[in-house]
Amino acid sequence: MKKFTLCVAGLACTILVGHGYASAQSSKAISDPSPRRFREASNLPDLSGLVWLEGNRFLAVHDAKIEGELANPRVSLIELPVNSKGVRWQERTVKFHDLKSNDLESAARIPGTLDVLLVESGDSLDDPAFQRIFKARVVGDSVQIVATAQWPVPIHNVEASAVAAFGTHSVFLFAERAQNLPSTELRWALFDPDTLRFGSFSSVTFPNPNPAAFNRPLVAMDVDSVGQIYIVAAFDAEAAGMLDPDNGPFASAVYRVGVVTESFGIPVVRLFDSPELKGMMDGFKVESVAIREDAERGLQIFIGLDDENYGATLRLLPPPPQDLSHR
Repeated sequence: MKKFTLCVAGLACTILVGHGYASAQSSKAISDPSPRRFREASNLPDLSGLVWLEGNRFLAVHDAKIEGELANPRVSLIELPVNSKGVRWQERTVKFHDLKSNDLESAARIPGTLDVLLVESGDSLDDPAFQRIFKARVVGDSVQIVATAQWPVPIHNVEASAVAAFGTHSVFLFAERAQNLPSTELRWALFDPDTLRFGSFSSVTFPNPNPAAFNRPLVAMDVDSVGQIYIVAAFDAEAAGMLDPDNGPFASAVYRVGVVTESFGIPVVRLFDSPELKGMMDGFKVESVAIREDAERGLQIFIGLDDENYGATLRLLPPPPQDLSHR
């Protein structure tokens, strides 16, 4: 009987020792940050600006700075996924003919062409060297800078721009992101895409569509073929003074807010009485929006993300339920 008891005790000791060893090994594995055990989910840079080109192809700009980010990508071509490997992208080497771009925060395709404006935010009011608008031409897989202009008006931090067709003319639109402000100014002017010359600017005050949810009223914009204006409002953790802001939280929404129309032969932006919600993205920081229109699919809204430490991606926005369209 005593012998049996000793055997049981010995077995119990063996189990306890084994369990303790396994726990120690498990703890070590969990805390070991060795890069050999993990891979980055994606190396796609932030999609600060986005335009649809044709088919399944888009052009994106990235907000790389001159200081500390000189080797980072500025411009990429992006294609929609064809399988479970996800979005495909190619960094494009762009010759700026002078200083590299600093903080490209938006892009605007000139309607009816594959010419795209690459727009610096101007987030350096004292340095006009980095307040430029580049005209790029997409030829096959290459992106070539064909012209450059200085911002025609004083700016502070522009994150949204677009070009709308206006008869045989073009209209350039832009807005400051107006961080932590109740509204921003949506501004527009006639624009000659051949010479990069701008007419006199007009403006309308655009209030934050949801001040309780968003601290950046307008961070992206695009215009469809009939002049309807789509914008993005966002919540940014850093702007809210939160701890570890590059890990979020984030939130964003896409709205249709107005239309480019005409009055006595000149372009006018008319805002809707209430912005029309097209999609709410809790947990994601949208920084760009692009409208795709074709005969096969009709009108689709694509969003480009810059989720900081979580990385970037491109998504097709589903149409909202009918009862939320005027939220």
